[in-house]
Amino acid sequence: MSIKLGAEPLRAFRVTKIFREARKLKYSMCFSQDGQHLLVCDHDNLIVFDCNSLQQLCVVHLQNYRPELACFTRRNDQLLHSSTKMNYDIRYLDLTSHQYLAEFKGHTGALRGLCFQPGSAHRFMSAGWDDRVFLWDLRCGSYTQRLKHLQRPLLAIDPSGLVFATCHNAERLEIFDVRKAGGKPCHQFSYQLNEQAKWTQLQFAPDGKNLLVNTDHGWCFSVDAFNGHFRQIYTGYANRDQLPLQACYTSDSQHVLAGSDRGRVHVWRAASGQLMTVLHSKCSQSVHCLQFNPQRSMFASSDVSTRLWLPGKRALPSADSEELPTIDLTRSDLDMHKIRHCRNWPKPIQVPTWPNSPSPAVSRRPRRRMPRMPRITITDDESLEEGEIPCATHTRHQSAGH
Repeated sequence: MSIKLGAEPLRAFRVTKIFREARKLKYSMCFSQDGQHLLVCDHDNLIVFDCNSLQQLCVVHLQNYRPELACFTRRNDQLLHSSTKMNYDIRYLDLTSHQYLAEFKGHTGALRGLCFQPGSAHRFMSAGWDDRVFLWDLRCGSYTQRLKHLQRPLLAIDPSGLVFATCHNAERLEIFDVRKAGGKPCHQFSYQLNEQAKWTQLQFAPDGKNLLVNTDHGWCFSVDAFNGHFRQIYTGYANRDQLPLQACYTSDSQHVLAGSDRGRVHVWRAASGQLMTVLHSKCSQSVHCLQFNPQRSMFASSDVSTRLWLPGKRALPSADSEELPTIDLTRSDLDMHKIRHCRNWPKPIQVPTWPNSPSPAVSRRPRRRMPRMPRITITDDESLEEGEIPCATHTRHQSAGH
């Protein structure tokens, strides 16, 4: 469901709620597919917000992993996040049980893109500074497909989940069929643009017709997703420090938003490139993260604080410090082994009730010995989709510290 947004409703957007939860620069944000929740990531924490009540739901402490990218899976209580401190593994976290369900090894550098495939219950993709693009399956301990011929690749998956886009430096876009990702791209589009401007972000329009390419030089542009023809350029905003500021489409694909300095958000008509309005958040810092809710008239922006924007809404009191359910996953394996034998562990933690998820599985009595976890085998009725590589039997990690 997409909401039609005219000029006046867009000009009426205001900051409705400000969250100053950690005062650390935010590196990514992601709305759930149903638009009910927002996930925000900084180097120390993952923070989940409720888009209905405009409240924080919980905070996950991850200082040991130093994440930079995070996204929801198909379920709102299960997340994926990157790591940059000990290694560059992708970790699969369950918020209900407070445990990691799996780790995905393969990257040797920090990630530039992390996307869950729309329409799939198990598949996701990643692109890294190590010049590799991987296709993964939550049921497998290893990647199912790999691309390694690209330099500085970015990543975007179209809303249908059938194709994905990546790039080679700031000169070539490549479009792949998800089912044939191990082969040649379906399309390649080359461009000769400003050599000084580096590409920092790719995003498909919600209708899948256009592809937005963002740069670090205060301008972004769109191309036709089917033939690669240049569509429009969006410029006029400042990025003097050449930061990887984000841009996004509105949910109806009719407008483009881009973050700028001094807390400003610029809004253009997607088709004509006409600047419609500049929204102000009364902040002195640049807008690093910017995402529009896929199911409702709302968008979020962040610098060191997180701001929720709604049309014509009066600002609510900011949330500086609230007592939130907290999940601490900062301890090493050795520390967790000692804590498990302590009488005060684990302590019950109130976790928000997630839609369509089982009740919290946190034990309320200490355990002297962790049970041996069964090996998980993919059965015939859980067979992989066409074009995927079958995976061997594997064991998923259940340790709360790994």
